[in-house]
Amino acid sequence: MRLTLAGLVLGALSVLPSFAEELPRWTPSHCLEYGDVAPADGDAAEALWNEAYRDGFGAVQRGEYDVAEHQMCRALIAARDFDARDWRFAETLDELGLIAFQLRDFELAERMQGAAIGEMLLAAGPHGEPLAGLESSDHAVIRPDCASGIRVYTDRMNLIHERVPGRIATQAIREEPWSIFSAGYIPFDAGLASRLDWLISQYLLEENLGAADTLAALQNEILGQ
Repeated sequence: MRLTLAGLVLGALSVLPSFAEELPRWTPSHCLEYGDVAPADGDAAEALWNEAYRDGFGAVQRGEYDVAEHQMCRALIAARDFDARDWRFAETLDELGLIAFQLRDFELAERMQGAAIGEMLLAAGPHGEPLAGLESSDHAVIRPDCASGIRVYTDRMNLIHERVPGRIATQAIREEPWSIFSAGYIPFDAGLASRLDWLISQYLLEENLGAADTLAALQNEILGQ
């Protein structure tokens, strides 16, 4: 009976509005301010992400945070149009949150970290934990054994909240990760409404109707229904 219920609700999702052209993931405005940051497609985007993420990560390790921000912004824009289940966009946002924290821009760090949590859920599902590494002809920098996912991201958010108030309490994120979307770290737009479909379906498969209902209500709010 419970599977039947999930099936009925999943069927209802299929009649929600769809968007013929998938919108790119939200990109923070400070990344768009870099004049030499340009979007790339396909193999070029893969190569750009690998290069920029590697260089940005190296700059973080050296404490060169301005250089790191520039490179991670290049990586982020390269990742905007990656596959919906590709979590490198979330991982790059997380690095940008760390960089903003080191630059003592705590409000920006909080925004980046909250967006990273939301993006990881949208890419990896309800538990926000990548289950495997990425297969790439260019051998992506991120490996299967890396420390990623919303548990790590939320711990970092907690450090930020020691400096500035948060839009949502860290404990609330730990208890109900899906509540991150109502805090507005990712803008309420048609792109988010469309991308929530898959995450809602995953919560339904886990029979977490509370999470599914909350996100469906947010969809309706975004779409003005």
